[in-house]
Amino acid sequence: MLPNWLIESETYAPPKDGGAFVVKTMKTIGMVLARLKVQRGHEKRHAIPAVIKFFLLVALVLQTSVTQNRLILLAMLALVQAYLAFWPAKDLASILKPALFASLLAALIFAPAMIMHPQGIYNNLIVIAKVFVSVEMVNIFNHTTQWNHITTALRKLHIPSIFIFTLDITLKYIVLLGTVINDLLTSLHLRSVGKNHRKYQSVGGVMGVTFLRSVEMSQQMYEAMCCRGFTDDYKGL
Repeated sequence: MLPNWLIESETYAPPKDGGAFVVKTMKTIGMVLARLKVQRGHEKRHAIPAVIKFFLLVALVLQTSVTQNRLILLAMLALVQAYLAFWPAKDLASILKPALFASLLAALIFAPAMIMHPQGIYNNLIVIAKVFVSVEMVNIFNHTTQWNHITTALRKLHIPSIFIFTLDITLKYIVLLGTVINDLLTSLHLRSVGKNHRKYQSVGGVMGVTFLRSVEMSQQMYEAMCCRGFTDDYKGL
């Protein structure tokens, strides 16, 4: 006669846990990292030098910002859209989505003023259009210029090296630390069985490990810079 504990089934069905927070966080970080890695700039073989494109971008954005002529604004908007019409369809989303988001944000900001003062709707729409076309031009510059060419252009404009170095390292470490956070959250999600009643403590542990990893990477970067004789200067290409 077998005991009851040998006859009972060993199938274990853990209770479901609402891990939506972890999953959404991983998806958001993954989308941001993918966007940062893709937007490195796709230059043609005989592209315009980055310095000239930078001056042209600044001039166009300033012209768009200060113009009061509706025809000039419509002409610039039409020229930008005509230029984008020759782009591949897969690259248009990276240009149009941020511009649409920025213009929508501007519309939400101006919505109370447009409701309370209907006579000023025209001027508010002009500002929203300026935001849209300006963000489009900045995205075009970012998409058609490699990052190392941008830093070289900034150095040729006599921008202090410490500013370029801080900007360069910040963008690179956003990707690196974001990858660390994504990997930690993935491992946490795979190891979670059943209902976790200490979600915030687990996420706090992820943040603590990320902080320690950032300190370790900064020390490694400092030692690598010392070994390579970095002199806080960016050489032109």
